[in-house]
Amino acid sequence: MPKLEEVYKRLQENKKEKREIGKMLKDDLANTERYREIIEEMKTLREEKKGIEDQVKAEYSKEMDRFDELKIDIDTDTELLADIALNMYVKEELVEIIDEYENAWYPHFKVNFKKG
Repeated sequence: MPKLEEVYKRLQENKKEKREIGKMLKDDLANTERYREIIEEMKTLREEKKGIEDQVKAEYSKEMDRFDELKIDIDTDTELLADIALNMYVKEELVEIIDEYENAWYPHFKVNFKKG
């Protein structure tokens, strides 16, 4: 099995190469007249879309407040669910959820690294 540092170094090199290729493509696109025209059209349409959305949201201010509350509740409960599942896993307990259709759901763990 490869060492952690070897895989990390390879990952960093591949990310760097990917960034360089992406920058090259972006520079080439920026020099294409039709591409720039489309970007401007998209910007105008986005602004128009945002205006329509804001107008509709203003008409439903009560519902939008509830929508925002639900979004916060969902994020909080999702984090709580992950914390409970991780604690159960560490205690070597069975971690599963049976939904209303008798489907079993099992956790999917993901590891991320942050600079310390």
